[in-house]
Amino acid sequence: MADDAARQDASDAEEDMPDYRVLAALAQRHKPGAEAPVIPKRGEKDFEPTGFGGQSKALALSRDALFSAIRTERAHSSRTLSTATWDPVLHRAFVFVQRGQSCTHIGATQRRTLPDGRTATHLELFPEEAVYLIERGALDCRMNHTPGTIPSEDAHATCLPISVAQAYAQLLGHDGATLARYQIYAYLKRLGYIVQRADLVDQVRAQAADKAVPAAPPADWFRYPRALVGAARAVVAAVVRAVARLLAWAAARLRYVVRLVAGRTRRGRGLLRVDPRASHDAVFAALQIVPTAAPADEALARARAKAPHLAPFFYAWRPATHFKRTQPPPPEFRICVLETERYPMLHLHDFEVLFSHVPVPARGPGEAPDAGASAEEQELQAIREQNRRAYGKQRRAPGARSKPGARAAGGATPPVLVARLAWAVRVLAAWLRRIGVRCGVVRAPKKPVGNVYLPLKAGRRSVVVAIVDQGTMSLLRFGEAEFARWRLAGA
Repeated sequence: MADDAARQDASDAEEDMPDYRVLAALAQRHKPGAEAPVIPKRGEKDFEPTGFGGQSKALALSRDALFSAIRTERAHSSRTLSTATWDPVLHRAFVFVQRGQSCTHIGATQRRTLPDGRTATHLELFPEEAVYLIERGALDCRMNHTPGTIPSEDAHATCLPISVAQAYAQLLGHDGATLARYQIYAYLKRLGYIVQRADLVDQVRAQAADKAVPAAPPADWFRYPRALVGAARAVVAAVVRAVARLLAWAAARLRYVVRLVAGRTRRGRGLLRVDPRASHDAVFAALQIVPTAAPADEALARARAKAPHLAPFFYAWRPATHFKRTQPPPPEFRICVLETERYPMLHLHDFEVLFSHVPVPARGPGEAPDAGASAEEQELQAIREQNRRAYGKQRRAPGARSKPGARAAGGATPPVLVARLAWAVRVLAAWLRRIGVRCGVVRAPKKPVGNVYLPLKAGRRSVVVAIVDQGTMSLLRFGEAEFARWRLAGA
């Protein structure tokens, strides 16, 4: 039996091995001076030379058509060709004439001082923006004769033009515009996205926020009496809370003593030492072994200083966004560009630094999109709704009817009447509080939490990491899941 098994294994190994004797036979047939051996053909081929003149002629015609297309000179219409001058010291392209829609959502409008003391405002392009426009044939960019000074429009005709190859060699590599970042920028622009540098958008939005003057608050005649009443109520509430905590502590100690005397206490069993009589919430609370607390601000500041490459380099918006260079909206996508040659792998702590560059939204689970949200979040929500309408993916508002006759003829439905009554009570309570009378506020009941997997997958904050590996681009979106707020079980 052992010999049969050995023979069977040997035969199986021989069947798996390729038979090289065919190649040896071909080599023996090939003698010096003889024709080359013909490799046997197995199966049908999509294409193979037949030796006929028609096939060779068709291949020659196809090859000539390809070469003629490559040799054709690229021409662009002057109606859509903008003009600019590149300064190698300032690392900016100063646009003099804008034609077409190519310069609508790119660049920054800056005011600089000319050599004669006058000030002039130009549209300045970053290196990646200038290379992108030159590559697509929408910009006639030339080299500045006097580097370091603001070029003039009259000297543009006497400057040397910059070709696409020169733009790649001389423009890229300055002011943070690497080849990898240009690849990501050009890829997003070809898809139709509006792309701007993150530091530029943050600077413009910060200047706009500083110029905004807050409106004067209306006169409040009950300010001081209400402050006194509020202080007295705060003191009473603090005393009540302290007494309640003391009574709760005494009750807990008393229950423990009673259990100890009655001999009903038991040791916790298992790895977590959970009491057998513990509730489900206590068991799930003990299973929480990963802390959910945010790291300290000082630790995040040190980590951000050590890893400047983890900061978003580009902000992006979808094409339907109403974008203005002087008043850019809050970013819809934050993009961090990483090169695998310098940063091969992201660590777990790197994601904390990535998410620290994104502000934490004030919206909670199950709340409306504009409930307690800041002005920036409301503006961002309006941008998203605008893009949904532009692409035919708008969401139906709560309470909207699909047909004109969907509502009953009796008038408003009971949920609508309850909502209106609650709103009237809240308005009345707010008016009473202004005159110093405290009363309870009727709050609308929160809707039950629905599908929690979609919000957990999206996360409260998200960053797009663009990885460039030897020219191959991969865009990955990472979201910060918020398991502590979307609590499925536990106290």
